[in-house]
Amino acid sequence: MLKKMSALGVAMIMSSAAWAADVQPILKSDMDILGDKITYPGGQAAEISGFIITMMPGENNGWHSHPVPTFGYMLSGELTVEYETGVVKVIKAGESIIEAQHTVHQGFNRGTEPVKIIVFYAGTPGLANTDHQAN
Repeated sequence: MLKKMSALGVAMIMSSAAWAADVQPILKSDMDILGDKITYPGGQAAEISGFIITMMPGENNGWHSHPVPTFGYMLSGELTVEYETGVVKVIKAGESIIEAQHTVHQGFNRGTEPVKIIVFYAGTPGLANTDHQAN
């Protein structure tokens, strides 16, 4: 069962991802398709959210980390991700990613076409999906 994201929820995502040309919420729910509460093993409340994020050429998303499991699928373009450890990864259209959790990183669109990625977060109610670092 899909729940519409509140205006506050959209504002929080937009402020935490103000770098993006477009952040389109597509899913946010703590209930499954049958209307039952989603829980993690052990009974902890779960909340799944999803977004289509578009980054224009030349944009980057600043240093940040994810306190929750984050995974996605690159719809178009090429995203270069630099990690605080010095590792650099390039994600191309048609590739999937399970993002590093608790590791500070930033993504760059160094290409000539927009990057469009669908991203899902497996979080808990009230917990931010992204922690932005002071630059």
